[in-house]
Amino acid sequence: MEVSGLIRTTCSPDDLLTALNDAEILTAVLPKGSRVDQTGEGAFTFSVTKNVGPIKLTLPGTLTITQKGKRRAKTISVRAAHIIAGKVDLDLDIRFELSADHTRLIYTGELAATGLAGRVLGEYATRANGALKAALTRLATRAEGQTTQGA
Repeated sequence: MEVSGLIRTTCSPDDLLTALNDAEILTAVLPKGSRVDQTGEGAFTFSVTKNVGPIKLTLPGTLTITQKGKRRAKTISVRAAHIIAGKVDLDLDIRFELSADHTRLIYTGELAATGLAGRVLGEYATRANGALKAALTRLATRAEGQTTQGA
């Protein structure tokens, strides 16, 4: 399933990248009960707990953030697996565009899932894209808050 969207924020691309590489901020923007731990530069392990339709999934996995071409373009790769529920893979390209009064965070990618997770996500495709946009919006809001506190 394709995912895409655009988020406008008042903080700079550098502030967004700093937030994107902060395990505490990542934990805060994910569903309640989730956990993110940094294992290296741009590398994280996580456990996300989310109610998806009739089931509650706890998916442990890895998150990597890598440079893609331009300085302000990143690729995010998320891999999660659950013994019973199946696997979830998210490959996301994020880029930042500056305008006079805001930054646009633009994301496009592919979300794939197998097993029970795949069947449930297939039924809730629109909600999955909405949940991703909500998490990235919370990330931008946190980055704005960090910028305000640092000023």
